[in-house]
Amino acid sequence: MILKEKYYNIHDIVKFKIVNTTPFEWQFSNIYGAYKNFETDEIDNFDFVVYLGKFTPSNQDCYILEDKYYVREDYFYCKKASYKFTNWEFEMYGFEDGATAVRISSNLLGYMWMSGFIIEFLIHHKMNEKGYPIVHASCVSRDNRGFLFTARGGGGKTTIALNFVEKGFKLLGDNFVILHQGNVLSYFSPLNIFTYNLAPIVKKNFGTKNKVIQGVKELFYKATRGYIKIFTKINPKEIFPELTVDETKLNAVFLLLPREEVQIEKINKTKLCDHLVINQKLDSLFFLEYISEYSYVHPESKLATYWKRYRENLERNLPEGIPIYKVEVPQKYDEKVFEKILEVIPNEKR
Repeated sequence: MILKEKYYNIHDIVKFKIVNTTPFEWQFSNIYGAYKNFETDEIDNFDFVVYLGKFTPSNQDCYILEDKYYVREDYFYCKKASYKFTNWEFEMYGFEDGATAVRISSNLLGYMWMSGFIIEFLIHHKMNEKGYPIVHASCVSRDNRGFLFTARGGGGKTTIALNFVEKGFKLLGDNFVILHQGNVLSYFSPLNIFTYNLAPIVKKNFGTKNKVIQGVKELFYKATRGYIKIFTKINPKEIFPELTVDETKLNAVFLLLPREEVQIEKINKTKLCDHLVINQKLDSLFFLEYISEYSYVHPESKLATYWKRYRENLERNLPEGIPIYKVEVPQKYDEKVFEKILEVIPNEKR
């Protein structure tokens, strides 16, 4: 069998390889698309390797939890996991000593989710080990002044970021970004576009085909009564490359929380970090469970202390004295919301 390999490099911090062990390529398009902006030529010294396709687990001499999880030191195997109409199994080893590998087998729909459910956490884990916490946030910049917007999924990170891009700011990411010593590093994943966040700057470059596809997806969403929402993925580096930037100094942070009326108040770094940690946990529910199962057997392991180290990295990399705002926003944004946020950003025109 000819193995098909793709190589990825994130700011020369984390490097990884994805290996397709199947005869097919098209079924992994979602995974490849998620990391297209990090794709590079062949490299060595990987932080981890992902193998896609059927495998025989090496799960001998393991503790067996809930007849589903197999655990021994530096090894974890999940026999069966599922989400909606998808299911998968995976094994991971080498995550304690640094040379990590993961093997993933899934049904066809499952491969649509594997970047978010497994691969994404490996990236976060390796970044965290090296002192670069990834936060669930969007970020924009102008004149090397960065403004970060953190919220739960569906909380407006993409909508606000794209609105600021419309106003002349540059984008560093709409879902995740990386913190390092008071700076923000870009993390460009595809924009997840649905009808409610189809900003003018995206719509202008959306294309007729994507508009038709998005219309079909919305009908499907309504037919399933909101059970299945399929986003259209758009690469920001392809549709407006001149409006992206890879690094900026962090000047302010906005914690977005849904409420009926717009209200803004300052909070401290400790309270922000509380929210960031919980937000990250909620965005990693499957791996939160995997960490807990592994930690039950190995409570002193690196994986067991992941969240403690993540919190320490947040405290270390967020600059002292930076303005931090809790912004209560309605679920449907209008121009008044953006104007209110602009009011607390110094040196910005109203």
